[in-house]
Amino acid sequence: MCHLFLDIETLPTSDPEVIAEIAATIKPPGTLKKQESIDAWMAENKVAAIKEAVHKTGFSGLYGRIACVCYAFDDGPTYSIDHEDESVLLANLYGHIEEVTGVEHHAGVAHTALTFVGHNIIGFDLPFIKHRSIVLGVKPPLSVRKAFDAKPWGGEVADTMLMWSSDKEKRASMDKLCKAFGIPGKGDFDGSMVAETWPVDPQKVIDYCKDDVARTRAIFRRITFTEAV
Repeated sequence: MCHLFLDIETLPTSDPEVIAEIAATIKPPGTLKKQESIDAWMAENKVAAIKEAVHKTGFSGLYGRIACVCYAFDDGPTYSIDHEDESVLLANLYGHIEEVTGVEHHAGVAHTALTFVGHNIIGFDLPFIKHRSIVLGVKPPLSVRKAFDAKPWGGEVADTMLMWSSDKEKRASMDKLCKAFGIPGKGDFDGSMVAETWPVDPQKVIDYCKDDVARTRAIFRRITFTEAV
């Protein structure tokens, strides 16, 4: 069994057509009836409303895109992949997974069982990667497809958010778990800053993503009582 600790950072759409479609959906509150009130609301709020709506596409695999993916196998080093062509990014990720988990034998190549580990990986990372793979037509290897369709209790995925508590009211963010466990937290940078930082300082985003992989691994080790003694 091999554990793959994984985290992604995503970006909102930059497609002018999609942005135009989003802009066309921006409407004033239904409580405004007078045309002058509607015009005033649009003048004051439309630009900000469009910006907010476009930003939210960074959470959707239909419109957003992967900026970078960082990951580590078991106790190994943390890798990062980013590329202007998202198809190449995904292909490189899948190729590395196949390379690391493949085991040659007399009948061909078998693959080591793989468990994807991440914080909210079932709710966000894996669905986003799946949707981008579908949109771009990049076929994932079998181990990845199994993780896409895995149940929270299956062996293909270990979501540290759900491992801490499956109760929605008792789930904790990565940063809260880090503080509770004495693990260095996120500091003064978080996911909400990725979209504005990526164009000017992509390495800062990559380093942040890599640190999240390290934090995820430390949380997983603590939760599963498998920390090195």
